[in-house]
Amino acid sequence: MTNEALGQLYARYGAFVHRRCRALLGTDSDANDALQETFVRVRRYPPGAEVKALLPWLYAVAARVCFDQLAQRRRAEPVGLLGRLSAWLDRPAPGSVEDRVCLGSELAVLDETTREMAMLHWLDGLTQDEVAAKTGYSRKTVGVKLRSAEATLRAALGGAPS
Repeated sequence: MTNEALGQLYARYGAFVHRRCRALLGTDSDANDALQETFVRVRRYPPGAEVKALLPWLYAVAARVCFDQLAQRRRAEPVGLLGRLSAWLDRPAPGSVEDRVCLGSELAVLDETTREMAMLHWLDGLTQDEVAAKTGYSRKTVGVKLRSAEATLRAALGGAPS
């Protein structure tokens, strides 16, 4: 990928990718680092012919970058995260930035498909029907995966699944 092509990609989609990184990481400085790393990876591994839509592909690259950062953060300071995630799971919508950061670090343990569905549902606020339409899975599959994710996250918290 040429510098010009990368610059055009950044100009068109950089703000969207930054917003996604901020939602996952919680701070502008961490989001800035993730945005930069996302476009470094795009330069290193440009989209292939199979990529039909660039923004969802960039979101996937950015999510992997963010989850790498969250995994590093989790190893560095694990205290307190599980309690905040537990409180978040008992609410219908994400609350504070800390809750989102906590959720993000715990989502890193899920498989990629389940993690994507959980992000769309819990972070972006999409309904299960909307998640199904966006991912191409059936509504029933989305429901099963979200229940599985919630059970996994609750187990990580040491609480009983609901």
